[in-house]
Amino acid sequence: MQEQSKNKTTNDLWDVVEWSTIYSTGHPDIDADHEKLFSILNCFTQAVNRGEEMAVIRNVLSDLLDYVDYHFSREETLMERQDYPDYNLHQRMHKRFTQQITLVISQLDIGVDMSAFLLSFLTRWLCDHILGADQKLGAFLKSRFPL
Repeated sequence: MQEQSKNKTTNDLWDVVEWSTIYSTGHPDIDADHEKLFSILNCFTQAVNRGEEMAVIRNVLSDLLDYVDYHFSREETLMERQDYPDYNLHQRMHKRFTQQITLVISQLDIGVDMSAFLLSFLTRWLCDHILGADQKLGAFLKSRFPL
């Protein structure tokens, strides 16, 4: 995972996180969703780097949250249909993540600029989740449906 800078000055920019095969789960639909999540996350990164107004930041975050909901629903349906043994744990991870993002977005609504925190959190969570829980799910799915 590319490390996000922790101490920003006006000349510093946050790095985008490029999709790479290291994030591949081996399931084409999940991987396509993850690639799209990286793309939206990078739109957020670029908006923060440009110093966009909070309304623009909120719109990008709304798009991200909408896509996260869509992706989590698809992934959870797949896990449920395949009797994935860690379904409940994985679903709780998704729920906690969504709750945390919603909380931070609500802070933006009251004027608190949490963009840097949110950017760091989103990047770390997404990469760690894909490299951990989603890789495990991918291995399970491959064992059920070898390509």
